[in-house]
Amino acid sequence: MECIDEAQARVLNEIVTEENENRHESEMPSFTEEGEKDQELVGIAVMGAEGSNAQAGNTDQRFPLESVSKALTLALALEDVGAEALFERVGMEPSGDPYHSIATLEEGEMGVPSNPMINAGAIVTTAMIKGRDGDERFTRLRDFFRRLAGNPSLDYDQAMFEAEDQDLNRALFYYMRSHDVYAGSEEDLLVPYLKQTSIELDCRDLARIAAVLANRGRDPKSGERLIGEETVRIVLTLMFTTGMYDQSGRFAVEVGVPSKSGVSGAILSAVPGRMGIGVIGPALNDHGNSVAGLRMLKRLSRQWHLGAFA
Repeated sequence: MECIDEAQARVLNEIVTEENENRHESEMPSFTEEGEKDQELVGIAVMGAEGSNAQAGNTDQRFPLESVSKALTLALALEDVGAEALFERVGMEPSGDPYHSIATLEEGEMGVPSNPMINAGAIVTTAMIKGRDGDERFTRLRDFFRRLAGNPSLDYDQAMFEAEDQDLNRALFYYMRSHDVYAGSEEDLLVPYLKQTSIELDCRDLARIAAVLANRGRDPKSGERLIGEETVRIVLTLMFTTGMYDQSGRFAVEVGVPSKSGVSGAILSAVPGRMGIGVIGPALNDHGNSVAGLRMLKRLSRQWHLGAFA
């Protein structure tokens, strides 16, 4: 992991200043605290070795994790049940379809989602997390997120939870349950998924979580192991191949960093052995990815040679 210095901090300010000259318009609705008036707000935070960090823009802007949470849920599920058990119920392949597609469940093995980074796959992954009931399952998820972020105050937003597209998620849930992918109630298996997507944080929290992944599962400040090294390897690999919805291939070419996006406009990016990055830009393209976030990460990757094959 490298230390973040003043020169790198200046680069972040330059990138945000340049990005603020662009107009940001969504092709998809985004989910933020303030709604449409937040479309022009962008921020980026970076954390490196021993907790050295820098940020620019609206890094204190709070937003829901949305699909960024899927990478973290995957990590906890792998720690709980192991890769063999988990991947009997969810695949590892890019889908090429939208993140909320039901059609993907009809392809391949009936009812088994193609990967953990789409809604159906994340519902299965959440269902695999240990817990007596939905409350305990969510509490374990929330506490895991808090440890990764180093922020004991993280929690879900009730209004955001209620605003989730629950009908479509319930359709996915029922379809998979009808094919015996899992057994259990909505309260115990689906509600924890909806709540964890509604957990709120800011860019600095996101960068710290990404730094844990970049540091092979260890806290960048204390060195404490928070995630197993093999778990991190699997999570980063699936982030690289499937983390940016059906734009993952292009993102791998243009940025080349394991990342996970969400429809709040957040993107978590982990550069193995170097740094963690968190960005926010609520305006979304038609793939559900942040317009500003993509541009900022592309420039940062090229300037700092962050890509896996740079």
